[in-house]
Amino acid sequence: QSSRKRKARRDDHLSQLQLQCELAIQAPGGVSKVLHLIEGASDDDIKSLNEARYSPVVGCIFRLGKSTTRNGNSAGSQLQLDELIEVCYRRNLSVNSSATFGECIHRPIIVAAYFGFYSAVRLLLQQGSLPDLRDGDGKNVLYAAFQNPTGGRNTLRECDKQVAETLWEMGAVTCDLGEYRKMNQGQSLGRICYSNFSSAGGSSPHRSVMFQSLNNKCLQTMKFLVEKGSVITDEDFLRITKCKLLKRFLSMVACIQSTSSLHKPSQVTARVLQSMQSWNKDLDWSFPPTWKVAVILCRNCGLPDDIFRNNVVPFFSRDWFYTKEQKQRQGIQQWNR
Repeated sequence: QSSRKRKARRDDHLSQLQLQCELAIQAPGGVSKVLHLIEGASDDDIKSLNEARYSPVVGCIFRLGKSTTRNGNSAGSQLQLDELIEVCYRRNLSVNSSATFGECIHRPIIVAAYFGFYSAVRLLLQQGSLPDLRDGDGKNVLYAAFQNPTGGRNTLRECDKQVAETLWEMGAVTCDLGEYRKMNQGQSLGRICYSNFSSAGGSSPHRSVMFQSLNNKCLQTMKFLVEKGSVITDEDFLRITKCKLLKRFLSMVACIQSTSSLHKPSQVTARVLQSMQSWNKDLDWSFPPTWKVAVILCRNCGLPDDIFRNNVVPFFSRDWFYTKEQKQRQGIQQWNR
């Protein structure tokens, strides 16, 4: 009874068009009905949706996303969604509005990325959608792109990979922290994602996409990120150490670096694992920033540079500069990426 009262109070604050859209989304042929509602709405009705910061696109994506499979989405559902996005844009509906489902705020571009609607993600970016705006769970579009809604956590679907490719191609993601800070100053917040940032909260607080790929044993995602220029952060590495995932991590590093037919971490031998412990330029992405700072601080140690680099540095383990307290800390802070 109390939930019905809350719903009644909520409905009192909704515009007529928003109520019509929400009812249409649940009805048969919901996406088409919403499209016709938006096309036929008055300018005042559209203004009321923008004032409420409400986007009917979110509910429609959830509706279409119910049919997503491990092979992606049907061409028909993608075309239908693209048409709706185009109509909303022509009617001047804000692409950065949202909608609430399950008491959580969702944004069109994030939900589109989650379900693998790569053409919709491209359209929304072209129309001015801000990629680094977070949803109610603290996730941005980059984080959502690598979540598999079909349950195959260790698999990167082709449509999800195309979403990620689109984000990089459209300049929505950077691996350069300096560029990220420059682009997101002042009133420009949300303009670009930083590939090494973690989610801000939700079910996986403070976990980067890189760490999630390790946690989910998704070699495809980790390889994709490395090829784009992503790295292991201090936070990632301390979490790897704390969660006792170092062996798995080194096995995945070995698979990525292998030029042979090594495709599964389980195929990695002890000898290969041992070789992954030593630094070289190809493995540099897998060494955390604090390791690199420590090497610079200790540079030379009175030795000729080539001797120090070639005969000393490779024997520094990835965690050699962390204190025992840092490696055992319960609440790992997001310092430097």
